[in-house]
Amino acid sequence: MYVNGEQYAHRDGLTLHALLAELQVEQGAVVVMHDDKLYGAGKIPDVLVAAPDVIEIVTMMQGG
Repeated sequence: MYVNGEQYAHRDGLTLHALLAELQVEQGAVVVMHDDKLYGAGKIPDVLVAAPDVIEIVTMMQGG
């Protein structure tokens, strides 16, 4: 699978929540695109990911 354009080791049972935890990403501060589905901050489901999946994680930042 690919995460933010880089190959990432997939293993059985891996979920989006577990992936974000491994990457030390706060779910409330990111938007995730999982293949063709877009999930807003705080609304990321704990779904399984598969070896061919493409995941993009975008961190939201406040401007000033």
